[in-house]
Amino acid sequence: MLVEDFDFEKIISPISLDTFITDYWEQKPLLIAREHPTYYQELFSKQALDSVLFFSTPKPPQLRVIKNQQEVFPDKYIKQDGQLNLNQLYKLYDEGNTLVVNGLHQLWLPLTILCRNLQLAFNHTVIANCYASPKQSKGLMPHYDTHDVFVLQIEGAKQWFVHEAPQPVPLLHSDQPIIPEGKLAEPLYSIYLKAGDLLYIPRGFIHHAATADSASSLHLTIGLYATQWFDLLIQALTQVSCQRAEFRQALPLGYLQRSEIRADLKAQFQSLTEKFCQEANFDAAIDITLETFIRQMTPVPDGHLSQVDNLDKVTLETIVAKRKGMVCRLVRQDRFISIQFPGNTIKGESHLQAALTFITDAESSFSVGDLPDNLTDEGKIVLIRRLIRGGLLYQI
Repeated sequence: MLVEDFDFEKIISPISLDTFITDYWEQKPLLIAREHPTYYQELFSKQALDSVLFFSTPKPPQLRVIKNQQEVFPDKYIKQDGQLNLNQLYKLYDEGNTLVVNGLHQLWLPLTILCRNLQLAFNHTVIANCYASPKQSKGLMPHYDTHDVFVLQIEGAKQWFVHEAPQPVPLLHSDQPIIPEGKLAEPLYSIYLKAGDLLYIPRGFIHHAATADSASSLHLTIGLYATQWFDLLIQALTQVSCQRAEFRQALPLGYLQRSEIRADLKAQFQSLTEKFCQEANFDAAIDITLETFIRQMTPVPDGHLSQVDNLDKVTLETIVAKRKGMVCRLVRQDRFISIQFPGNTIKGESHLQAALTFITDAESSFSVGDLPDNLTDEGKIVLIRRLIRGGLLYQI
């Protein structure tokens, strides 16, 4: 199986996407036991972790060394010149510490591709971390996350315990308390996760895990940081506030101590709430959310430098396509039109609107000559060269 093939449906196979959304998403954990230990081998391995540590030298907080929730001070494994002391890391691992690399999708191309695929499918932020635990060890104590987690067991095995959620679907980045094991009720699920298995834990469910004395463990956590209704409403409020001065005015001086103005404050609050309900614009809020989503995405390395070398070969017959993952957004302002996509925004005069709309809507490859005829032949070639150089298109 190629890394490019790892879309979400392959991640959760044989469970269907519809079943996952209907029965599990934000509701309850899901275990997929495959008896297929190499199912995720294209994504990561202990050998790959060695390479990441050697070549990328992640530093805290991206790199954590932890045992029973107690984190090892970085000076135990970082040299004076700032480089990792790999021998000390291996020693700490042997002594029962778990090695954690956060944001692994920024350091390992197969996980970059995986997270890009999932982010395009979900329209939510996706982050990959890894946990390497020696035999008979426990890194983190019972806790719950404010993001959803897909645990992909890469090598070895780990015993997981999942408990009831004290706060269903908690607010993203809100408090994540550590819960003493003595205060936990009986687990809802006791799961022995083996290589090739998957465990989905919705945000809010308390969980903890440990290795036995028979096997070490390497697993990935694919964290899904959801854009919540709260976030969309914030964008709508931002848009209304940009247009209406009363939303931007300061609260009265001393408003927290002056009880005599409390009634007036309450009345104004209710008035602003009513105005917000009347004027909140769904389309504007979605557009702001789309802009944020595009800005957060980064193009995946795909040999684009050679495309720039061949700009002079672009003709009307040249076949081009959007690079994978290029979500586009058009922004119109006065006599200008801009096309925004991951990694760049390119601006031109309004006569380019038809061509940029054509490119934004294109779902497959097209020839340069297919662009709308309001551009001259030379204008079409110039625009396509500019969009190749800017990172949106590539020649086939």
